[in-house]
Amino acid sequence: MKTRHPDIRSLNKTGVKPGIHGTHVWPSSFMIMEYLETHPMEDGQRVMEIGCDWGLLGIFCAKHFPVKVLLTDADRQVFPYVDTHARLNKVQVRTEQMDFERIPDRRLREHDVLIGADICFWPELGTQLRRLVQRALSQDVGRIILADPGRSTFLRLADYCEHQFAATLTPWQTSGRAKSDGYLLVIGGEG
Repeated sequence: MKTRHPDIRSLNKTGVKPGIHGTHVWPSSFMIMEYLETHPMEDGQRVMEIGCDWGLLGIFCAKHFPVKVLLTDADRQVFPYVDTHARLNKVQVRTEQMDFERIPDRRLREHDVLIGADICFWPELGTQLRRLVQRALSQDVGRIILADPGRSTFLRLADYCEHQFAATLTPWQTSGRAKSDGYLLVIGGEG
């Protein structure tokens, strides 16, 4: 749904307004969705979307793969929007408020795949994500997939991950209805 959809307008009228850029679906989400169509998740995997905003990426995973999904964001005001989209798509997902640095190691251990789109927009987020990737890999998260339109903060993170973790950075342009282009960073899994 877009911001002008009646359900979204109703939410806005209740005073629920995300504050940390969680005001819509970010285009890089569509790059990961398209990537997952050719690199699908395995049955039963546990997926954590970080910085979920309206949660469409995690909802896509729950709808198209037999996986369990946890959507996280630093801003709890995004979760009513997540719930609305989940209902529309007839899927169940869990939500939990936490920022990158407060995701506990035990929560990372509970997940096989970490995904995130358009989440590296401030310099300090690049540093936080670098630490999160290190922690996630140390807790046996098997695959991390991040997407971004190509911000310098993301490209620095990608360069670090390519050298430290044999990650793959790939230019990507969606071919579907939702146009988006940028880069996919894949760490672990099928690369």
